[in-house]
Amino acid sequence: MKKLLSVLCGAVMAFSAVTCSAAVSSDKIALGGVRPGMTASEVVRIAGQPASKSHDGEKWFYKDFVVEFDDDSNTVEEISTKSNGVVTPNNIAVGQNERVLSNTYGAADKVKQKHNYVTYIYLSTNYRQKLEFTVANGVIVEIECTTED
Repeated sequence: MKKLLSVLCGAVMAFSAVTCSAAVSSDKIALGGVRPGMTASEVVRIAGQPASKSHDGEKWFYKDFVVEFDDDSNTVEEISTKSNGVVTPNNIAVGQNERVLSNTYGAADKVKQKHNYVTYIYLSTNYRQKLEFTVANGVIVEIECTTED
């Protein structure tokens, strides 16, 4: 009986741990249609030519967001914005109330607090990408889509 109870408790805890993670589909980790892992030509096809580039060409600057490329693979490593002019596939943008995050994605996989900022981190279902929302005073102030370290 004790063994059965122990197995049942373990199963319930394992199931609870699985259902608590956000599990965002990797196709929902994007900004302005640009996703981590895309090639430069795919980015140009979706977002057009950048307004400017860094000296090494690894950072592309658009009006409302920045795209960073991995220097080894030449694919998108990070997309970030502090502007409300670009949205995620779920229409989340800078300037919205942080409540939209839990309403849209559920509980964050990780939460970090630094000074007056809280960062909510949502991992993709394959754990290869992440979506980060930085919040100040209850309002989203920055969004980043990255490949997982």
